[in-house]
Amino acid sequence: MKENYRFKQASEQELTLFCIAGEALCAIQHVEDALSHSIVIKKTRPELKKEADTLLDKHRSYTLGKAIKIARQECLYTETLKQELDDFLAKRNWLIHKSIAQNRREWDLNVSREKLMASIKAITIQAHNLQRLIEEDLMQFAEDNGVDMSRVKAEISKYYSE
Repeated sequence: MKENYRFKQASEQELTLFCIAGEALCAIQHVEDALSHSIVIKKTRPELKKEADTLLDKHRSYTLGKAIKIARQECLYTETLKQELDDFLAKRNWLIHKSIAQNRREWDLNVSREKLMASIKAITIQAHNLQRLIEEDLMQFAEDNGVDMSRVKAEISKYYSE
């Protein structure tokens, strides 16, 4: 028996939620990418760009959890940064796997909508901060290995000031 189902159009508040969630997903992907770059450079120290690109393709296929596990096993970061990555992973997992489904009933009853959106916005902010910490760690690593990072720092400064 085939039935035709019609789905409700998203409300303005739901569209706002979807935009906030999309922004968080993009920020999470930037953290994952920064982590992949950092692991490739700090763990394998490739000599050639082609080698680095090949390794980066491999690491980009890892889940955030697997990338954090590798970074932890290889002792690539300070204990503080490792702890922040673990905390971020838990929040990322909540967003991806539970945030909407677990809050659907409350959303439909118009309970805690603002709280849900604030929790998702907090993940975006945490992702931006974590990306910056990974960038700073990687720049320090490069400088410690004799690479002049002044141009990179100038570009980053320009990017964040715009």
